[in-house]
Amino acid sequence: MELDGLAGKVYKVTDWLMMIVVTNLLWFLFNMPIAYLAFMLLVVDDQIEVLAFCVYILILVPLLFFPSTTAMFAVLRHRIMFVDDDTSILKLFVTNWKANYVRSMLGGSIFTFLWIILVVDYFFFVNYVNESFMYVFMLIVFFLIVITLHFFSVTVHVHTKLFQAIKNAIIICFVNPLLTLIIGIISLIVIYCSFQITTFLIPFFLGSLIAYIAFYGFYRFFTKMVKTIPITSEKVN
Repeated sequence: MELDGLAGKVYKVTDWLMMIVVTNLLWFLFNMPIAYLAFMLLVVDDQIEVLAFCVYILILVPLLFFPSTTAMFAVLRHRIMFVDDDTSILKLFVTNWKANYVRSMLGGSIFTFLWIILVVDYFFFVNYVNESFMYVFMLIVFFLIVITLHFFSVTVHVHTKLFQAIKNAIIICFVNPLLTLIIGIISLIVIYCSFQITTFLIPFFLGSLIAYIAFYGFYRFFTKMVKTIPITSEKVN
């Protein structure tokens, strides 16, 4: 029986919060090795150990972070599109993690490589050429964050090959600058608040809140522009 009035609104809000929290906890659990290594980076002083932990993290990002983030996007997509479906979040998460693992890992390898190049170039140009390049790289980082988020949305929502998915993510990023600004700014605000103000909430809200905003914006844009942008048909499951 569907609740009406204030009780119905309270139920919807609590149900939404539960979805966000449970999905984020699963995402965080699947990324525990990365979280542990990131924590160790904060407590070690030896440069060799820092370098070793960074290498371990870079290896694990395509293997753990990208597949689990894709699964998280898939769960939130399902809940946005099929509001009345009561399939368990755990089942949705694990099923999509398995189904998209190889594709996510390969895509994650490409994006990890791009991020490595960006970081190396940043330190070179800022430290050895001109500090003003910092602003250029900040802009590039902003766009790469949004493109990465769009890649997850495209992966779980559209039937395409891997490189076509990356191409679609880039197209969407630059075709709709307003969507790019909204997703990018909100994501940066959530990240900043999570690490500077409400660190204890990272396991509960960080990933899933950004993913929800990113996919919701992408989905609204997709439904309006699918006829004018070269993107193949959407998934239905």
